[in-house]
Amino acid sequence: MKISLSTKLFQIMIALVAVAVILFAGAGIFQVYRFAGIMGETNREQNAVIMDTMSESMEEVAADSYRKYVVAEAKLLDGEFWTMRHDLEVLARQVQEILEHPARYTPVDVPRPSLENAGKLTVQLIYSDRADQTDRELNEQIGRVGTLGSTILEIVGGSDTLLDCMVSLPGGATVIVDRTPEAKIGPNGEYLPLNAWRRPWYAGAATHGEPYFSPVNRDNYHNTYEVMAGVPVYVNGELAAVCGSSIQMNSLEGIVSDAQLGENSHTCLINETGGIIYSSWTDGELGMPDGGLKSLRESSNAELVALVNEALTGKTGFSRLLLNGEETYIAYAPLPTVGWAQLLTVSREELNQTALLLTRQTDEVMQESMEALRLNQIDTNIRTVLAALLLLALAAFASKLFANRLVRPIKRMTQQVSEMQGDDVTFHVDDILRTGDEIEVLACSIEEMDAKLHRYIRENSAMTAEKERISTELSLATRIQSDMMPSVFPKFTGAEEFSIDALMHPAKEVGGDFYDFFRIDDDHLALVTADVSGKGVGAALFMMISKTLLKNEAMHGKAPVEVLREVNAQLSESNKEGMFVTVWLGILDLSTLKLSYADAGHEKLLLCHEGKWRYIEKPRRSAALAMLPPDMLELMPTPPFAEGELQLSPGDALLQYTDGVTEATNAQSELFGEERLLDTLNRAPSNEPTELLPYLRGEIDAFVQDAEQFDDITMLGVRLKKQSEHTGNETGEETQK
Repeated sequence: MKISLSTKLFQIMIALVAVAVILFAGAGIFQVYRFAGIMGETNREQNAVIMDTMSESMEEVAADSYRKYVVAEAKLLDGEFWTMRHDLEVLARQVQEILEHPARYTPVDVPRPSLENAGKLTVQLIYSDRADQTDRELNEQIGRVGTLGSTILEIVGGSDTLLDCMVSLPGGATVIVDRTPEAKIGPNGEYLPLNAWRRPWYAGAATHGEPYFSPVNRDNYHNTYEVMAGVPVYVNGELAAVCGSSIQMNSLEGIVSDAQLGENSHTCLINETGGIIYSSWTDGELGMPDGGLKSLRESSNAELVALVNEALTGKTGFSRLLLNGEETYIAYAPLPTVGWAQLLTVSREELNQTALLLTRQTDEVMQESMEALRLNQIDTNIRTVLAALLLLALAAFASKLFANRLVRPIKRMTQQVSEMQGDDVTFHVDDILRTGDEIEVLACSIEEMDAKLHRYIRENSAMTAEKERISTELSLATRIQSDMMPSVFPKFTGAEEFSIDALMHPAKEVGGDFYDFFRIDDDHLALVTADVSGKGVGAALFMMISKTLLKNEAMHGKAPVEVLREVNAQLSESNKEGMFVTVWLGILDLSTLKLSYADAGHEKLLLCHEGKWRYIEKPRRSAALAMLPPDMLELMPTPPFAEGELQLSPGDALLQYTDGVTEATNAQSELFGEERLLDTLNRAPSNEPTELLPYLRGEIDAFVQDAEQFDDITMLGVRLKKQSEHTGNETGEETQK
């Protein structure tokens, strides 16, 4: 729906007045709310004095109590890891003793996992998927390590938290003690492998060369998370084994969660990188995400990051900070064995219950005063709104009058412009438009534009007539160029020796490519393809001269290279524009099927013999015609034009083309190229020229698609029909000079 200019002006003015009225009314309402806010702020300040007075003493007592409590809980949890590492170090020394003095220990049999022992604490042997189970040395090491089976059983059986304990050998065998032998047997009864060297506890211990605690990771055989420790064993400076053990996260969570103090207290365990191992928070800044570890060092809470960094240095402390937008107390203590830390949080509200009770009583008294203030505020707001509505009504009336007066000359301009039809496009500035402001300037500009438009119409008519004349001349040039090209039919229709076809698609109205074919006599057929440098009319004129000279010289019965020499000499005379032309000229002896040809910087010839297309390689590079003057040619030891002979057979086919074929470019700037051309020819359904050339042109168009054609595309194809009576050279023999 269209909106008139007067309506738009009215809307703008009424909007400005409305903004002013709203600001006025808003200021009054703001003052009322400000008074209410002052009273509320007074109440809050009173409560804050009460809270601060009581919180200071309570915080001092709580800091000492919570610090001592979290230290005790951290020591309890750290004791589990210390015991775990100590047991593994003792086991590692025993393994080292066995591997350094194998003769002192008699190997024992270590059984494979068995379903009969499901749920029982048993010693088992597990191989990796690359272990050589027939390796005698490896099996002897397994048997000697197996003598420690009772020791490993005591380590796991004597702990409430250890899930397993194992000794892994670099050869790919692991002696393990746990309660789940059934987890190591597949659904078809096969033994599942354990590639220990890929597990973090093994790789970490081997890399660091000392006891190593892994990050939380998934168990190899169970869909559970665990923390593992590894202790390397070295014999003569070489890694001989790694002893490992694991604690399930469920066990750690039970120990950590016991540290909570009531419903408003939370506990959290973080590793050496600040990642949350366990947290009783379900969400928020200390929440445990479902996707895995969350590093508190990457938190946007700078106070929390500073506290975590302090805790991971091995210190204990008690701090107050904003957590999830709420003031919270956090006590922390280290777990030195693994480099972790335990956090214990409690909200400020929990510590300040007594102060909060006194604050609530003060709030009740203050609320009675605030209710009376609210009723007065509503009455004031109503009066302010009524005054604002009255001002808006008066402003609307005045704005309407002003908008109509302002738009009157604009309507007059619109009327004049709408009456301008056909050749009557005259615009005049009358008295109503002389307003002395921007409207008069606009009217004068339209009047000046009207005069310029008349001049443009006259000039455009003249330019249009000139373009039509040039277009007519280019169309005539296109027809002349097309008529100069020989037509396959009906010229050679019914020829028994060969079939021939050609096509040419200029990049512009006229182009510089050309082809030709003609009989020199009854036994000789001349074939020509050429490409003149440049495009357009100039290239077309040079093309017609070159075509005429080539045919005239060839009709004298000269060899192809001699024809090129003569034509080059004639084209080089007075060639001030520096144009040149690449030429391929072939003369086919129809009685012997021998093709003699010469090349002046043109594309390579393509031959199809026994259904297979291939390129006829040039013996050397050659120069284009008109590039070298005749006197320079006389000084050259060898002709600058390549020449050769090719013995053909019945059914053979030839294809010659210009560079517009191989240099056809798609929207991705990829060239059609020689390899793609050769592949396309070998996929063609027929080598009959009348079928082959349209097929090849269609493949080029499909490759280029909507990209602009930058060069002329010309192709000439010949196929021999029958065997000549003259046997000549062996089929397919090629000689080049």
